[in-house]
Amino acid sequence: QIHADQYNGPSNDLLSFIDTGGLSALNESEAGACRHIFRPYERRLERERWLESDDDDPQLIIHIPFISPVKIQSLTLIGGPDGMAPRDVRAFINHEALDFADAEDVAPVQTWEMADGDPNGVLEYPTQFSKFQNVSKLSLFVAGNHGADMTRIYYLGLKGIGTEHQRRAVQAVYELRPVEQDTDIKDTLQAGQNAMQ
Repeated sequence: QIHADQYNGPSNDLLSFIDTGGLSALNESEAGACRHIFRPYERRLERERWLESDDDDPQLIIHIPFISPVKIQSLTLIGGPDGMAPRDVRAFINHEALDFADAEDVAPVQTWEMADGDPNGVLEYPTQFSKFQNVSKLSLFVAGNHGADMTRIYYLGLKGIGTEHQRRAVQAVYELRPVEQDTDIKDTLQAGQNAMQ
């Protein structure tokens, strides 16, 4: 763990590279609530909206797609009070459809043991940077919290390096026109071949 204040700045915040329309979470108590936890670092202390797991089940999977491949250096997370903050967080990279069964069976790229109580978001959890290159989709599995019946997250920030190589569907327009056959050329070629025989 390192202090986020050493690194936070607009130059390495990956917020602008997140495909916010594609954000999703499994086991969230309110559909679409996961979109509320991604915001600029300066607004990390806001508490009006949050992501929460269903009652009596602290596990969550958060799917974070990017508009272009990124390199992730670290993450910062502000969890809820009274044991609701995530404790065991596991990262998976470029899995199109990761569910809870997959998250239990597949080896994560990295696991973090999160602190209970970082209300100001000053702790930054570094990645094993060489393993977080060319990331198109990051899935975070919250396997457990600090003892509460549900998990709550107020803020999730990612730091790293973005690329401008947009991941978009290729759109191409082909113009089809019939090509007139030039009989003069055909006749000339035929005549040349006859002369060689």
